[in-house]
Formats: sequence, C-alpha cells, structure tokens
Amino acid sequence: MATELHETLSRLLSKSDVFVEKYRLLHNQYAALKNDNDNLRRSIEKLRLENEKLQQSNDYLKMARDIAPNQDSVARTRALISQIVRDIDKCISQLNE
Repeated sequence: MATELHETLSRLLSKSDVFVEKYRLLHNQYAALKNDNDNLRRSIEKLRLENEKLQQSNDYLKMARDIAPNQDSVARTRALISQIVRDIDKCISQLNE
C-alpha cells in the first residue's frame, strides 16, 4: 500500500511539473502577445493621427484648388480684360474726335 501511495504521489508530482511548465509557457506567450498587442495599438493610434492630418491637408488642398483660379480661367480673364481695355480705348478715341 505504501508503494501504491508513493507511485501515485510520484505520478501527481510529475503531472504537476508538466502542468507548471505548460503554465509558464502559456504565461510567457501571453506576455509576448500582450506586448505585441500594445505595440500594435500604439501603431494604430499613430496611423490614425497621421490619417487625420493627411485628411485635413487634403481638405485644405481641395479648398485651395476650388478658390484659386486655374491657368485656363486666368487666360480667359486676361483676354476678357484686354478686350474691355481695347473697347474703352476705342470709346475714348471716339469721344476725342
């Protein structure tokens, strides 16, 4: 009977050693995954802030493009002003006659 208890105790101790070793392994994996998760969360936050800044910059550029004239409209406006100046010059010369 003592040998049976000794063998049972020996099996329990070996099983508990295996259990403890698996626990340590899982605990280390958990710590590594938690660290990776924290790093990824920081990266996500950094990318989110960068995305917001780029979105705001894009909105400003769209606004500036809508407000600022493009080359075609500048050329048309200059041509129109030149035509108006010529018409005014003609009117002035007719008034002087």
